[in-house]
Amino acid sequence: MDKDSSALHRPLITLLTDFGFAGGYVGSMKGVILARIDADIVDITHDVPPQSIQAGAFVLRSVVPFFPAGTIHTVVIDPGVGSPRKPIAVRSGKFFFVGPDNGVLMPAAKSCGKPEVREINIGKVQKQSVSNTFHGRDIFAPAAAYLASGEPFEKIGPVLKIPNDLSFGEMRKIPLGLSGICVYADGFGNIITNIRSEDFVKLFRTGERISVNSGDVTQVVEFRKTYSDVKPGSPVLLVGSHGNVEVAVSSGSAQQLFACQFGTELTFKKLKF
Repeated sequence: MDKDSSALHRPLITLLTDFGFAGGYVGSMKGVILARIDADIVDITHDVPPQSIQAGAFVLRSVVPFFPAGTIHTVVIDPGVGSPRKPIAVRSGKFFFVGPDNGVLMPAAKSCGKPEVREINIGKVQKQSVSNTFHGRDIFAPAAAYLASGEPFEKIGPVLKIPNDLSFGEMRKIPLGLSGICVYADGFGNIITNIRSEDFVKLFRTGERISVNSGDVTQVVEFRKTYSDVKPGSPVLLVGSHGNVEVAVSSGSAQQLFACQFGTELTFKKLKF
């Protein structure tokens, strides 16, 4: 097999964490993987807000469809590290997932197919001692390498019948509009809601001015196609690349304007004439 053909068959492992790049945590995980197997490693992001399981779950679900079959997604957003929570591996559709049993893997896994969840047998993937505070390095990275080496998924550990799940909630119909929640705020301050575009366009049309409320803040916002369809500094409603309705401010931050965090309720209502 020539060099180029071989490169096409190298295992692909992704990393998604809330570590940031300070302290060498990401580097040590990569070192553990590469010491075990020659693999391609893709950083999805390491800037998930600290300990925000929900934000990490949303990012993972958003990016999974764009990776090739066989990718092993390794997620370490783990505020329960060192507690009795279980380390798990999941097989669903064309993909594998490795991370803590705190719900962070499940929205993405369920979007790919019917998940098969197994508790990682730590002795199977790691022969050295395991720290109480860094399972990303000592359990999840070795588990990802174990799967990337071609070991049967069934051997990584016993079936876990009832894993912890996570939901982004359901939008609600309200008089003259819809109610949803903020499921993610990106680095631009755009507020991404749990309202899908197909539900939103049943009630609102492009170009319509809509009353948007979050807590004590109410703004009249235009529903447009792109961020630049309004003047800089103006709020705008649109459908993002993920298919969810989002609130943005052209050249600004909707998160600051509406004081939104994960779970903050937003309502969208037709204007009365």
